[in-house]
Amino acid sequence: MSETLRHHEFSRTRQGGVVSDLHLFSRRSDGDSLFGEFEIDAANHGIDALVLNGDTFDFRWSCLPSESHTIAAAMEWLDALLERRPHWTVHFLLGNHDCLDAFRPELQALAARQARFHWHEHRLRLGDRLFLHGDCANYRMSEQSLGRFREKWRNDRPRGSSAARLYSAADGLGFSHLVHGLWFPQSLTISRIAHHLDQVDPGWEARASHCYFGHTHRPFHHRQRGGVRFSNTGSAIRGMGFRPLFFEWREPDSDPSPGFVPT
Repeated sequence: MSETLRHHEFSRTRQGGVVSDLHLFSRRSDGDSLFGEFEIDAANHGIDALVLNGDTFDFRWSCLPSESHTIAAAMEWLDALLERRPHWTVHFLLGNHDCLDAFRPELQALAARQARFHWHEHRLRLGDRLFLHGDCANYRMSEQSLGRFREKWRNDRPRGSSAARLYSAADGLGFSHLVHGLWFPQSLTISRIAHHLDQVDPGWEARASHCYFGHTHRPFHHRQRGGVRFSNTGSAIRGMGFRPLFFEWREPDSDPSPGFVPT
């Protein structure tokens, strides 16, 4: 699903929070505790909408017994969040680690029974705020190349516990931080994001003032490129830097939806 901005006058300010790359259920992640702290801050901030900007769950590196166990746990987590925060609208963007084909029907069923939950394939726009996971920044990707990249993740299978322990050890030694730093320098990453958006959403820069993404595990805030400010909200993977953000957008008084339409 892609989203486009409605073309009418905005008159109501709404508050939101965005977080990415919790990688829940992975041994590498401190997502449970970090999100718990952010959730309290977000409630105190009085947000209307929460954007989960990809890789909320980690099906590849889950420490749960099976894929079906992880799917069930993910849905329990989302249900519990919606129950705890009855005044929040929750937008769930797919990332490469949670775009699993077997997971999608569960998200669709949740959206059908819960009007405050929306899930999105690639992008979301709330007013002039644009959100995407950021895996299009691996290199200069078109819509087709991102689709090919995601295809292998859609049918991914959990790695074993031995591989997960090795991955965690690499994190502990700083290898993951080093690799991400070399592959995703800020200016190059932003250039790749902008290139992808030019391909899939021509004229996007005229409709967006801020662009939020994750994936790279390299947090930074409000880096200017042209008329758009780019921000990366980091990751809950230990040692990577977790930097969720608050934002605001405007929407019509008469419109009960959160300022977007699926197309």
